[in-house]
Amino acid sequence: MNIWVVAIVIFLFFAVAAYMAVRASDRFMRRYRENFMEQARLNLADMFMFMDPTQLFVFNSVALVVIPAFIWLITGKLLIAIVAAAALFFIPRKVYVWMKQRRLNQIQEQLPDALQMLSSSLRAGVGFAPALEVMVHDGQPPLAQEFALVLREQHLGVRTEEALEHFSDRVPIVDAKLFVSAVNISREVGGNLADTLATLAETLRRRLIMENKVKALTAQGRLQGIVMALLPVFLIGYLTLMYEETMQPMFHSWHGYLVIAICVVMEYLGYRMCRKIMTIDV
Repeated sequence: MNIWVVAIVIFLFFAVAAYMAVRASDRFMRRYRENFMEQARLNLADMFMFMDPTQLFVFNSVALVVIPAFIWLITGKLLIAIVAAAALFFIPRKVYVWMKQRRLNQIQEQLPDALQMLSSSLRAGVGFAPALEVMVHDGQPPLAQEFALVLREQHLGVRTEEALEHFSDRVPIVDAKLFVSAVNISREVGGNLADTLATLAETLRRRLIMENKVKALTAQGRLQGIVMALLPVFLIGYLTLMYEETMQPMFHSWHGYLVIAICVVMEYLGYRMCRKIMTIDV
């Protein structure tokens, strides 16, 4: 009789624990789904990419389950599967950051030519708003998309200064702030806006050329940082394939896990230091 009581107590304990775990995981997944879809919607809307966030969430969820399980099945190492799952968890945010930075770089490259086009239209006697419309019609995205949004805000009754301020908020680069400041000052104080924009376009073009030269001169240093960070990974992979028995303690003992954790932290710090050294503001 006592054995049955103990069995029932153990069963109830594990049942309650499983129920609590399911509820906690359900709350976590619901919160993760809401955050993922909200961030995806905002980030994609900022980049004028109109996609269904639900499809992205389904794809990400399937990848979080299938890819680590496949890696575990192939390698037989749970640690590698956990690392892959953690990487897949953070990859969407990194992809958004990379896409946004890529878009900002494209806008920075297009802005000098766009300002020169605006200056030419103003010298021809066209007003600022019609000059923007010409630039939007003849320009290329993503800058043309941003100026098209400025025009839409003006058509809805937003003041030109406020619409330009919204543009500088959406495009957080120094070049955009200089353009907005030049236009607002010229509209408030007066002056030849066409000459101001032409001078600003030439300045931004020279600055962009200097930045590209700096990037070219520091490309070797950035590549060295990447090679330095990836070399231990390839070395561990080679040793694991060639000397599997010798490398077993690294993946199946707490000493090995501690060494891997220290290596990961040191690798990240070394890579960030190399990037910091090679980052030069112009």
